[in-house]
Amino acid sequence: MKNILLLSFMFCAFAFSSFAQTSMEYGGEYVYSTNDAAHPCITNEQYKAIEKKCAEALKLYGIPMQKKAARTHFYWPLKPVSGFKDSSYYYIGNYVDQDTTDTSFKDYNCGRTTYDGHRGTDIVMQPFPFYKMDNNQIHIVAAAAGIIIQKSDGYFDKNCASNNNTANYVILMHPDSSFSLYWHMKRNSLTSKKVGDAVAVGDFLGIVGSSGASSGPHLHFEVWKNINKSSLQDPYAGTCNKLNDSTWWVNQKAYTEPAIIAADMDTAPPILPACPNTETPNEDSCFTPGIKGVVTIFIRNETAGISAIVKILNPDGTTYLTWTHKSIKYYNCTYWYWYKTLPTTPGVYTLEVTYNGKTVDKKFTVDCGAVSGIQSATNESQIQISPNPTNGILNLSGSDLHNGNYNFTIQNVLGQIVLQDHSLIQNNNFQKIISLSNFPNGVYLLTIETGNGKIIRKIVKQD
Repeated sequence: MKNILLLSFMFCAFAFSSFAQTSMEYGGEYVYSTNDAAHPCITNEQYKAIEKKCAEALKLYGIPMQKKAARTHFYWPLKPVSGFKDSSYYYIGNYVDQDTTDTSFKDYNCGRTTYDGHRGTDIVMQPFPFYKMDNNQIHIVAAAAGIIIQKSDGYFDKNCASNNNTANYVILMHPDSSFSLYWHMKRNSLTSKKVGDAVAVGDFLGIVGSSGASSGPHLHFEVWKNINKSSLQDPYAGTCNKLNDSTWWVNQKAYTEPAIIAADMDTAPPILPACPNTETPNEDSCFTPGIKGVVTIFIRNETAGISAIVKILNPDGTTYLTWTHKSIKYYNCTYWYWYKTLPTTPGVYTLEVTYNGKTVDKKFTVDCGAVSGIQSATNESQIQISPNPTNGILNLSGSDLHNGNYNFTIQNVLGQIVLQDHSLIQNNNFQKIISLSNFPNGVYLLTIETGNGKIIRKIVKQD
């Protein structure tokens, strides 16, 4: 069985093929489609403007060029927000093009993970890039100490195709007078520091977005040896790097990094709409005993011959279910999911996935009421919540309830509390409106606490 779906979902044009390898396995590859020299992520005109603005800033702010300093070495320019639960969040979509001919391209490792004329390293958010962007989950940080030499903010940040739009960005100059460019940031997310201010390694610069010539959230990270774009450097050392003979990274990552980047227990397969709509992960932590749950895994640099061992472990660590996903060829990024009947015995279970020698796991609970003392059989469990999914307004109502104080808490998928409220119920009846209009699209947990216990409901907000 093979179904072909298209998703203009990743930067510089993206397609998606979805199919079942077996009668019980679904999913597929994100098929990478490239830009070309005629439609680069940063145009020659934009580069000229960058050079001019940087030169003006040096003069205006009296920033000295310190060419005698030791060569700059970079740390990784991205950092997940505190509380981020997935095992990773990216893959490399493009490296610097090392082939200077007009019709060919080649990366530092003599491979083809680039496109003709590409001048940076594209670090792609995955999975759920727009969800990550909406929820500010991945921070762009200074890869080395330096001075802000240029910044741009306020421009549209949900582009879906290559164009001449202006990006939101930050440019740093380092003590050896090298420059690092951080491109495609989320609008109005940039650091409050100004041109001329110093930053330390790891200082916040902004949020990953899709501004400028981009069709999905990613960071374009570019390095110059000096103030001219002609001094382009490739931070990666490799056989086919003609620009510089050694790495600029403090710890250079491998050319490919086969790994599980996320493993989730879901109530339904994830929803992946076309760019620029926000994805719905459908991840949950509480499940009704005996229902069919959806096990979803995301693999970066899936490689033929490496198999994923997937297990659901009982609360005592023994195996409830286990199966294998066999990788049959190389893909930049894939996702796979299975429908599995969950246990009937209440408890805290573990989804465990091992791939390429590394194991990731996620906890989930069967029958949260029995495990956590949540009152699933009281009158309060009959509180009606609608519509769900909602585009912003939740209507809560109930009758024949216990009177008393009711506390309402809404948390995002990171466990962060985003709303708290309370009501005093009298005459055993209840009606309340809660607004989620100012919240990003995604999955939330609504907890209702009473003197008799508490109930938890999953809420999905989408336009």
